[in-house]
Amino acid sequence: MNSLMGKTLYVDLTKKKVHTRVTPPEWVELYTGQKGLGARILMEAADPKVEPFSEANPVILTTSIMAGTIVSCSAKLAITTKSPLTGTITDGSVGGHIGGELKYAGYDAVVITGKAEALSYLYIDPDRVEVRDATGLKGTGTFATEAALKAEIRDDQVKIMAIGPAGENLVRFACISSERYRQLGRGGIGAVMGSKNLKAIAIRGWLDVQVADIEKCMEVAKAMHEQDAVTAPENEIYEFGTPVLVDMADKSGLLPTRNFQQGTFEKHQAINGESLKALRKNKKACFSCGIACGNYVQAGDARVEGPEFETIALCGSSIGNGDPEKLIALNALCDDLGLDTISAGGVIAYMMEATERAVHDFGVRFGEADKALEIAADIAHLRGIGKDAALGSLALGEKYGGAEYAMQIKGQELPGYDPRGSWGMGLGYVSAPRGGCHMSCYPIAVEAWGTEDPFTFDGKGKLVAEMQNAQFAKFSMGVCDFWPISSETLGKLYEATYGGNWPVEKVDRTGERIFNLQRMFNVMAGFTRKQDYLPKRFYEETLRDGPPKDKAMTRAAFDKALDDYYDFRGWDGEGRPKVQTLEKLGIEEKLIAAYRKAAKT
Repeated sequence: MNSLMGKTLYVDLTKKKVHTRVTPPEWVELYTGQKGLGARILMEAADPKVEPFSEANPVILTTSIMAGTIVSCSAKLAITTKSPLTGTITDGSVGGHIGGELKYAGYDAVVITGKAEALSYLYIDPDRVEVRDATGLKGTGTFATEAALKAEIRDDQVKIMAIGPAGENLVRFACISSERYRQLGRGGIGAVMGSKNLKAIAIRGWLDVQVADIEKCMEVAKAMHEQDAVTAPENEIYEFGTPVLVDMADKSGLLPTRNFQQGTFEKHQAINGESLKALRKNKKACFSCGIACGNYVQAGDARVEGPEFETIALCGSSIGNGDPEKLIALNALCDDLGLDTISAGGVIAYMMEATERAVHDFGVRFGEADKALEIAADIAHLRGIGKDAALGSLALGEKYGGAEYAMQIKGQELPGYDPRGSWGMGLGYVSAPRGGCHMSCYPIAVEAWGTEDPFTFDGKGKLVAEMQNAQFAKFSMGVCDFWPISSETLGKLYEATYGGNWPVEKVDRTGERIFNLQRMFNVMAGFTRKQDYLPKRFYEETLRDGPPKDKAMTRAAFDKALDDYYDFRGWDGEGRPKVQTLEKLGIEEKLIAAYRKAAKT
């Protein structure tokens, strides 16, 4: 007995047919859940060269072994697909209650393919799976969509994920809103839903979730909560949420400002944790979580849970916006339209810099937050220049000029940390499977905010790879990023919920296996070393203030660091995992054979 439900749901929207399959226990043993299980299912369900908006590109929902249990910070749900923004594998995870709800509905995963004849939503509970009409919600924002579906279903406990106009209109960085205030989907997962005429997914569950050893589970969970101070009142994430990072980033000189031209923002105190706490109306925690990082804030008519640090950085300092009310308004608008705030802010920042440098006049300059609001709406509705901007900053720069001012990697706009203030973060950005991403590793914690030298690449290949392995194990096993859990603790919790023996080495090797699996997908999709680079600004321009002042991160030094990283990972000089590396990691022979053929290794 363990917390695996044992069933995966398959939905074909074209045929309106559903069926279930046994969740392969060997996949769970190798790839656990969430990020890992989603990647494994994607490798089975789609050719890596699949066109992202084709009916064959699946949308894959995956829970974790710990979801729906008493283990704190383990409530997340992941969605995996091929990104229309980058062409890479992409996955995102969302907190709240929906991850546990899918387990209570009886499923470990849901695989959605095809395209509905008309706009529809998917309803799932333990007794029914139905594709239902949603044509009346066409063009509706995510907030109203959730309210309308709850009224239709007549159950306040139903959990809903929905796309807004941006997803319907296939904006390449459209995201998904879950339970109104939680967002998921860097890389355009919301657009992939839109391409399937899938407006929303509604989930209601009531089944029990078992664990392998309930007494051990309670004992380990309690001890670890106390040891890691997850619920401690001095926990700054509880006190301020992620806005606590604003002052830290500015002090470290890595807060993206005016499209990464600077690393400090003169108005950062207006949009920091203290400032936003003054606008807070309430707190919120995800299912079974003691950290409670969520903050409900309101400014005028705009209400959000947040703004999170990434939104503050990209829709605040990076566009020169130091007005907290306009920041909250832009956050709320993007959430309702279904736009990823990181990419939306990155696209608008590119437009602002291109205008100021006379590359192309987009009619918007740094600090013009009201115009940023208009542009966000235009992007979601494909109006005017918004139609081109909906393709992302790289495509916009290639069409109008100044592509070097598009702060992106593999087409995905960069998050809220300037890599010149944390060189290991730059290495992490380029090697992240889904493109410019801060979630695959976080060397900032030990560089800019720790004891490691932020301005050297010495030893950073090994550091970044080991951090990525631990992070991928953590996210696949189902623990939130904000719990500073060790691999040892993670293994003990996994033993208590799933069973078996999970020492540190096995946990870390699992993360390494999953990371390499995602790299395999990208190599098979056509990616090489050429895409593993930062925008040239970071090599050619030094920052003018803060600790990174005049510290030059050269292309030659970065090349050497990339070589070191590849070598440590057991990849070749083009960044392709060597067959012997994959075999050593225990990746299945059928996957290696397909990889060998596609990659010609």
